[in-house]
Amino acid sequence: MATFWPPSSSSNYPSIFLYLQSYPSLFFLLFLTTSATSLTVASLVNPHSYIASRIPYSDHCNHIVPESPIDPSPSAVFSRASLAFDVSFFSGGDSFFNRYQSQNGDVKSARFRPMSIRKTLGDGKIYKVEAKLTLQISKTSAFSSYYGGDFGQKKLQVTQIDGRSSWGGASFDFSGFWSESTGQVCMVGSTQVLSVEGTDLKSFDARLMLNYSNESNIYGSLVKGVLESVNSQSDFKTISILGARNTPLNYEYKLLEQSKSDCGVNSGESLSLENVLGGMCKVFEEYTPGFMSLLSFLCDGERMRLLLSFSNISSYSRLFPFDPRTSLVAEGTWDVERNRFCGVACRILNFSDSLSNAVVDDCSLRLSLRFPAILSIKSMAPVVGKLWSIKTESDPRYFRRIKFSSLNDPLWRFPSLRYEYTESERVGKLCGAGKRRSKSQGNHYPDAQTSDMRFVMSVKFSGEGNVLRSARASPYFVGDRLYRDLLVRGQGVGLTGIPMNVNSVTKSFTNITYRIRFLNPNSESRGDIYAEGTYDRDTGELCMVGCQSVRLKSTVAMQNKTVDCSLAIKIKFSPIDSRSDDRLKGTIESTREKTDPLYVGRMEVLSRSIYVHQAKESVWRMDMEVVMVLISNTLSCLFLGIQLYHMTKHQEALPFISIAMLILLTLGHIIPLLLNFEELFKSSHNQQNLFFENDRWLEAKEIVVRIVTLIAFLLECRLLQLAWTARKTEDHHHRESVWNAEKKVSYVCLPLYITGGLLAWLVNHNRTPKRIVYIGKPHARNLLYRPVNLKRSFQRPPLWKDLKSYGGLMLDAFLLPQILFNGFSNSDLKPLAASFYGGNSFVRLLPHAYDLYRSRSYGKSLDWSFIYANHKMDYYSTAWDIIILCIGFLFAFLIFLQQRFGGRCFIPKRFIENVGYEKVVELQQAGEQHNTND
Repeated sequence: MATFWPPSSSSNYPSIFLYLQSYPSLFFLLFLTTSATSLTVASLVNPHSYIASRIPYSDHCNHIVPESPIDPSPSAVFSRASLAFDVSFFSGGDSFFNRYQSQNGDVKSARFRPMSIRKTLGDGKIYKVEAKLTLQISKTSAFSSYYGGDFGQKKLQVTQIDGRSSWGGASFDFSGFWSESTGQVCMVGSTQVLSVEGTDLKSFDARLMLNYSNESNIYGSLVKGVLESVNSQSDFKTISILGARNTPLNYEYKLLEQSKSDCGVNSGESLSLENVLGGMCKVFEEYTPGFMSLLSFLCDGERMRLLLSFSNISSYSRLFPFDPRTSLVAEGTWDVERNRFCGVACRILNFSDSLSNAVVDDCSLRLSLRFPAILSIKSMAPVVGKLWSIKTESDPRYFRRIKFSSLNDPLWRFPSLRYEYTESERVGKLCGAGKRRSKSQGNHYPDAQTSDMRFVMSVKFSGEGNVLRSARASPYFVGDRLYRDLLVRGQGVGLTGIPMNVNSVTKSFTNITYRIRFLNPNSESRGDIYAEGTYDRDTGELCMVGCQSVRLKSTVAMQNKTVDCSLAIKIKFSPIDSRSDDRLKGTIESTREKTDPLYVGRMEVLSRSIYVHQAKESVWRMDMEVVMVLISNTLSCLFLGIQLYHMTKHQEALPFISIAMLILLTLGHIIPLLLNFEELFKSSHNQQNLFFENDRWLEAKEIVVRIVTLIAFLLECRLLQLAWTARKTEDHHHRESVWNAEKKVSYVCLPLYITGGLLAWLVNHNRTPKRIVYIGKPHARNLLYRPVNLKRSFQRPPLWKDLKSYGGLMLDAFLLPQILFNGFSNSDLKPLAASFYGGNSFVRLLPHAYDLYRSRSYGKSLDWSFIYANHKMDYYSTAWDIIILCIGFLFAFLIFLQQRFGGRCFIPKRFIENVGYEKVVELQQAGEQHNTND
């Protein structure tokens, strides 16, 4: 059952969850589609503070455990863990949970946590107890399992995750007494609950009676209790509680001898506890959801007390699924001679009529757990075990053998693991072992012992409607050594300091083992792929045969699950110095006939993960680009300041600065600042921080860039204000001629800009939609490979993106309005400082020159990481870069000529003379008209 078992931080309860080996892909789907919201009994204002009971104890409990005065001495404090239980089951109280619609698979659990236990005066061994009781229902969305009522020859899979999460929810505050001699606890208390209408809170008063066994062994593991209302007029139905006691004081193992004598035989070589990092207790600290759950209550190195629970559904919950019908209580010890854990498991019986009658009995089940020393492609689990009955099949309590294994336990806990390559002959036939391959001239491919060998990829299922999925591939073993061990401890050196003995077919070939894990499985019928084969470093070719667990589509019975080892995997890595966007390409296909029920269609794989050296270079490049952005913005401010100073020295030239050019420059700074800053620096939270270790540094960078951009915007506003004001103070004749020239500039530029915008829209509209694969970005500065978050879509780039690029092109040609203005006004003044038009042209053109350089070193797969010369903010390509550079230099040169030789200096002389003659005629006609009026 999908569960979470979160003990408190003070407890030390290792746990491990087991689920079907045939469904390794089920967890991911399950995790994405379920909710683990815990629905609690009530909401307290302060659920963690104890509230003294206002219910008289003597009226409801004195006849069970007599009230006694508390011993005030410091030595009167008693261990609170002696009464606590975190795993339990309750029934009843339906009216109490009428706001929640229960469903099959909901986990009901009660947690009892003493806050204080103190001795009382007298010889009756009576203790004052203050405690909290939490009743919880974990709502789950579950998948139907294929687990039947009787335990047949079935295999289950064991996996692990961290289970140390905090408890939440409301609780009853209880106060009462415990009699150590009788094992009885009686307490009274209350809580605040929501009314049936859910509109207000009301007080609920209750009595809690618990019964603890005086036996501190496996037979005394159960705690039985009753929670009932003290109000005779209440419609609350009594709640019965059955719990598993956490750690009874001075626990005595009673069944260790039986566990050793009936432990069966090992099916292979096993690791000793000395070769397991952290020992047995550490391995069983964590767990994941599944059909079978194992929780370790007590572990002291070699002995362990544990609880097993089975479920007929696979679901996700934060509570351990303790149900007396499907739970077992077990204990055992580690067999040092045979390197295995041997245990005895007991059933919980006599609970049908009442939970208060439940007992631990029928200890005829045996449990075995071990850590295989040798793995193979068909046996990749570092933890395996079995559960069976010693009774005969004719006995009604006969328990058919169950085998289970762990596929997700971290292999680094087992540094002495070895791998046996059992498919060498098939690999040789598939990959053509022994054939002479010519080494690629000048190309270098990844080393098998480096992080470059793990990657994420997209997988296209050609036989299933071209379905696109994502997967992560990582080596398990390189040669006979753990891949992770090679990365952590250095290439070629094992744990003992002895150089790694890599099994090689030839000098360039290396044996290698992979796990291919599908991040979004296509169905429950197929699981992860485990593969072994060879890697040729000279050619970058990875060739393997793979095995995949398969459930036949014709049935849902567990015994019809099988392992398909007919997969042929061929992958070709790109050279490590390649500028290709694809890191690797390959295929996964079945060698079976298409009519075979286990046949799977051809799968095409593609990865755009980046190599380690590319990641390191990208980090350096991004640091440099951040500095370049800051320098560019700072230079813009400097050139604007110089222009303002130039205007104070050349007041007569102020009216001859193009207003259209200044408006274009001003908008070029304010629009990214206000509307598109996150897009301009999209790296801030979505990309660059995936490289940088300290997000605060990124935030500081953003603030600095914002400030510099704002300063540039304010300086441009000042420049625009001065130019506008200067035109108003001119005499009527000059003012009219200057504005006429500005109008002509608008008549030329506006249609030109609008036409360009329409062309950008038409190009976007008519662009053929393409399949776009969005790949998630790395989450660390020291990037090794790119985790993938893959989704499919058929879409064209958004119009806003094309318009932003077009806006960048307009800014690149910001001098066009000034060139036209100079030509229309025929001015020979110097309104612009050389550093202003030359410097700003340099600032606008430098990104394109840099992009030409960058394109020779980085492929398009890294364009998401570009900060300087951002491809989303302008037109960037080899052709566009060259065109824009030429236009930018041309415009700057034309401004230089106009301010030196006149606004029409580049116009043919004959045309200038004609224009001059027409101008003289106009002036004469204007003079004659003036004299006539006089």
